[in-house]
Amino acid sequence: MRKAILIKNAVETLGFFSEQMAERFRELGVETYFVDYDRLAETVHGIRRFAEPEHTVLVTFNFIGLSGEEVFLDEAGRTLWEVCGVRVFNILVDHPMYFHSKLVKEHPNLYLFCVDRAHVSYLRRFYPEYAAEFLPLAGNRLTVRTECPAGTETGIRNAGRAAEFPTESEFSIPLESAYGMRPYEVVFTANYVPLTVFSARIRAQGAEYEAFYRGILEDLLENPAQSVDAVFGRHITEELGNLTGEELRGAMAGCAFLDMYARSLLRGEMVRGLLEAGIKIHVFGADWDKLPLERLSAGKRENLIWNGKMINSSECARAVANAQIALNVLPWFRDGAHDRIFTAMLQKTAVLTDESRFLREEFEDGAEIAFYAPGDTAAAAERIRELLVNPEETAQMAERGRAKAAECHTWGTRAETLFSRI
Repeated sequence: MRKAILIKNAVETLGFFSEQMAERFRELGVETYFVDYDRLAETVHGIRRFAEPEHTVLVTFNFIGLSGEEVFLDEAGRTLWEVCGVRVFNILVDHPMYFHSKLVKEHPNLYLFCVDRAHVSYLRRFYPEYAAEFLPLAGNRLTVRTECPAGTETGIRNAGRAAEFPTESEFSIPLESAYGMRPYEVVFTANYVPLTVFSARIRAQGAEYEAFYRGILEDLLENPAQSVDAVFGRHITEELGNLTGEELRGAMAGCAFLDMYARSLLRGEMVRGLLEAGIKIHVFGADWDKLPLERLSAGKRENLIWNGKMINSSECARAVANAQIALNVLPWFRDGAHDRIFTAMLQKTAVLTDESRFLREEFEDGAEIAFYAPGDTAAAAERIRELLVNPEETAQMAERGRAKAAECHTWGTRAETLFSRI
């Protein structure tokens, strides 16, 4: 590997991840090139000049650049990656069910990476034609705007364009400072999706489908430690009988929206339960004003403090850098992690999260991280109280988490993993 192509400004978070990987690639001696969706025609045009056949890899996420976009196709309908002899590393940050329509198509030289080990097992079962490996999400560092050093070839290396680079910040409070001086006690950086969005879709399917979907949701919420594909597969088989692998994977893809419904339910119930317990939470993200709180008293509703908008990755890191505790609710990754966890750790912020098998292997509860059982709002509230009452111990836990994340869970370390695979 001598060169890497990455993509930015298609999805803000994924571009932010890519910028950090690119920095490490360059340190490893790999020349990088960005396809910039804000300058798409211009930067796609430069791919042919940049790519060196058999020595160039595209590192992308969620099939961006692989979804039949005309700008990446030649006159014969072949992708530029195929034409230019570029291998493709595609990192799926969501469950493979969401990408069924893309996975059933042929993609030459495609290697897949998943952020949950259960997702890898799913791909190997239903799409064995693809090589698939586990690559956890990683943390974002606080950044400042700076100028890239001038490249050797204008338009090829984004010469002179502003980019994000890791740096120290006034928001990274030293461990020596009083931990309680941070302005927020508990921060949750996530968007909320109103449940009416999903319930309307379910009702539109008719009474029979609604009963089927409601059964899946009840099963998931009754035992949130289950994986979504295990629950989907069980209910589909009970309803339709034995199916072929192709039929079952297609049916599960049709239920994928229930994953979003269930995670939004769980996310809302966690925040609502903490408010009920008297915990004050600063939420950063979209649509938290749509969370139903009618059952709570006015005093408890006031414990929800919303920033009023969706924020970008850099702002998320800044928010948790000002917090004593970063709350996390996993998006049904039962054998993986979320970047919220590692981002908070890198800011020396204590992390409280629902557990997964991977996280249990990586961290010791109370030493580098604090766990609660998935869906257990009472346990989460109790852990928050314990952490706030013991700020010195909490600060020490946060420092140990920072050290582990800095060593093992940055996008730089993920770039090293990809480099070693290549």
